[in-house]
Amino acid sequence: FSNNNNKIKTEKQVSTKKEEKLEPNEDKTEPNEDIVWDEVTENGVDEELLLKNIDEKTLTFIAQQFQDICTKIGEKEKKDKFYWLKGEWYHDVMDSKQYHNVILLGNKAMKPLFLIIYKSPIAGLYEWICSKALTEISGFDFSNENNGAGWRNSKEFLEMFIDRVLEQKK
Repeated sequence: FSNNNNKIKTEKQVSTKKEEKLEPNEDKTEPNEDIVWDEVTENGVDEELLLKNIDEKTLTFIAQQFQDICTKIGEKEKKDKFYWLKGEWYHDVMDSKQYHNVILLGNKAMKPLFLIIYKSPIAGLYEWICSKALTEISGFDFSNENNGAGWRNSKEFLEMFIDRVLEQKK
């Protein structure tokens, strides 16, 4: 793996969401702090380096927040068989306190979110939420991909995200 010290900035580093107090980590990254993606190279993802560069408290916090959202959505699905068809799940995710708590972490959440998506063998709701949050925090715009449809699942998102990071390294 290359030890390329190029600093990679994402397109958007500022969240417009209302600030809330976060339980495990109140020390958020500065909005314009550079994110260095040495873990992502032309040869793939250096998992060992990625794991080394992950803050475990942040990873645990994100996992708890998004698992809580998935649990709540699962409960609603049991009560209403048309829940998914009505699209309420989308608003339940995007308007949730848990989602906003993760977004408020800013850059600090990026690598843990990336790791969750990268290591997951599936592309379910949990991974979709992680992908959506990483899209929002990074500011990467994938809306022109797939003839304007953007990414369809977390696996496709991951490929697009890695490509974008590699583009910025050049």
